[in-house]
Amino acid sequence: MKKKINKITYEKSGVSIKNADKLIGNISKKTKNTHSNVLAGIGGFSSLYALDIKKYKNPVIVCGTDGVGTKLKIASKLNQHSYIGQDLLAMCVNDVITSGATPLFFLDYLATSKVDVKLHTQVLNGIKKACESISIPLIGGETAEMPGMYNKKDYDLAGFCVGVVDKKDIINKDKVMKGDILIGFESSGFHSNGFSLINKLIENRSLSLSQKFKNTTLGKALIKPTKLYVDVFELLGKKINIHGAAHITGGGLTENLPRVIPDKFTAHIDEVSLKIPDLFKLVQEVSMLNKKEMLKTFNCGVGMVLIISKNDLNKFNKIFEKTTHKYRVLGYIDNNDDKKNIIYE
Repeated sequence: MKKKINKITYEKSGVSIKNADKLIGNISKKTKNTHSNVLAGIGGFSSLYALDIKKYKNPVIVCGTDGVGTKLKIASKLNQHSYIGQDLLAMCVNDVITSGATPLFFLDYLATSKVDVKLHTQVLNGIKKACESISIPLIGGETAEMPGMYNKKDYDLAGFCVGVVDKKDIINKDKVMKGDILIGFESSGFHSNGFSLINKLIENRSLSLSQKFKNTTLGKALIKPTKLYVDVFELLGKKINIHGAAHITGGGLTENLPRVIPDKFTAHIDEVSLKIPDLFKLVQEVSMLNKKEMLKTFNCGVGMVLIISKNDLNKFNKIFEKTTHKYRVLGYIDNNDDKKNIIYE
């Protein structure tokens, strides 16, 4: 008697090529190539982008990659996946623009146990919509179905942004001078950092996503997407010489601002100017972190810091006076006499 053979197909192992194709089809059908530089986008083995070399005398490619981290747990608990795409884009793009680069295109990577066409279409549409808001193409990506690696509907995201800047226009710390001022642009909340701590507070019931917070719920306040600062740099253009730019992510002002300041200088921050938002104060209260720990963990209401000459402040104010951007002078640059790269006063 012959032994019965049970065929094990790829689909039986938990991978559905049909669903993956449907997911990509949902995105590619809605993506119209309005960017003349894109020669080949979603659907092929690779994406092609023609660099406009006439626009740049000495072009330098600038790259950035990042993820969304454990903010994804908040999205899953709320079953709200529309905004997480902007988080992904912003975490990459906001890094790239600190070098003075113009973002050219974006790619994504989505990994999950099993493709959920409805859910993951929502995620990818969120990425595409965020890209459209700053006029760059979602040029390609990858969806990885890995049974057993993730629980149920859990997924992870990574993103990749490529930009370009003329070599003479690169923003680097060599431009920073004594007397320069620090201008902080407001964040939209926690952005995509510090959520491991926030999730822990939710797990031990110190916080609840359904609890009231001002005129909304804490969940809605936490899921608010990361702010994109591309237009800040576009508005400034070549009108003002930016001496330094710091994207305030994990590590807060304390860890991120010194990365763009020469060792011979110190950033002096006026603590009163920070005006830490109530959302951060709530987390500080229940976590019992002191102010120093907060400033080293979260952005505390400041998502991007620009360093400019104090002589340019009036011109700076005129550029932004009719915009919706909220910003304030946080402090100044001085000699590093105390061997500290940042001082809160």
